[in-house]
Amino acid sequence: MARTRTLAIVLGCLVGVPLLARTGVAFWERLASEPLLEPPPVPVAVVRVEPAPFERTVAIAGTLEPVRSVDVFPKVGGRVVRVYAGLGDRVQAGQPLASVEATEYALQAGQAEAGLSIAGFAAETARRSLTRLDEVRERLGSDALSQQDYEEARVQAEGAATQAEVARYQRDLARRMVENATMTSPIDGVVSRVDAREGAMVGSEYPAFHVDDLSSFVVRCQVGDADLPWVEPGQRVRLRTDTHPGLVLAGTVAAVSPTLDAMTRRAPVEIEVPNPGGAVVGNLFTRGEIVVGVESQALVLPQETVERSEEGDRVRLARDDVVATVPVTVVGQSGETVAVNGLSPGDAVIVPGAQRLGDGERVRVVHPGLAVQ
Repeated sequence: MARTRTLAIVLGCLVGVPLLARTGVAFWERLASEPLLEPPPVPVAVVRVEPAPFERTVAIAGTLEPVRSVDVFPKVGGRVVRVYAGLGDRVQAGQPLASVEATEYALQAGQAEAGLSIAGFAAETARRSLTRLDEVRERLGSDALSQQDYEEARVQAEGAATQAEVARYQRDLARRMVENATMTSPIDGVVSRVDAREGAMVGSEYPAFHVDDLSSFVVRCQVGDADLPWVEPGQRVRLRTDTHPGLVLAGTVAAVSPTLDAMTRRAPVEIEVPNPGGAVVGNLFTRGEIVVGVESQALVLPQETVERSEEGDRVRLARDDVVATVPVTVVGQSGETVAVNGLSPGDAVIVPGAQRLGDGERVRVVHPGLAVQ
């Protein structure tokens, strides 16, 4: 019985295996004869390249510092007896800000004034005495008066004149001390800090006021080594702040360092920015660009369409519905746009998307972009 079952299995394999093989070969031949399915074209958006005016700019950032900003120190210490200016007040150069107690200085000035009067009187008396001796010698001759007496009179007159001059200096110094008891603004501007309070003690080691001249600003920024050759005094600058989003401040490059910092490879640049009417507050952070050149016709692209690497810059074009990678040279930048060489007017530059495209891949333009203006 077992032998019969084994024989049946062997016969089944001998018949079934060739049949299975013929069936597999037929199926494979049918698959091979059918054409392979090609992937559909990838939809892409493009930007058409057309010549357009272009400004080459250098991006900068900095702080709108007041053109002049000074601390006002008391020239003499003492107790503050009067404050004339408060926070936010507009002041002019020489305008009083506060006064410290000056009673002792006033007394010293009065004493010096009296001393000057006495010294002046003594000097005038000695001068007249010497003048009379000169008249006697002129009428009666030099023998009428000993030379020693004459020299003593002359020395006394000179000494009295010197003492009067010293007394005058002391008087002026005492007057200056009285004047210095009143702090004044050294510039036209706005009081931005007040540390002097009536009744408080102040000294010459700490500032009592801070005054800012907001008629214009100075922005101190830096540019890199690649941009430094393009920047020079007199160039236009556009600046913006987050505080005034719709306001564009116009400035001018005032000074450019001729050398780079050895550590950062960047060079300092100073920019003057007028502030008519003081509309903008001081020390705001600002960002913008220096206009370093203008071209009437350039091939301009969005910066994002240019792939930049150490091997060089390139863009991807849609040519005859396939992808073509073309090397380009970036010759200028302005905000989010760049000017390039290596393309022709009308070229369709593919806008980057989520998909990486390789040369030869089929594409379908679904959103032809306008030329960059």
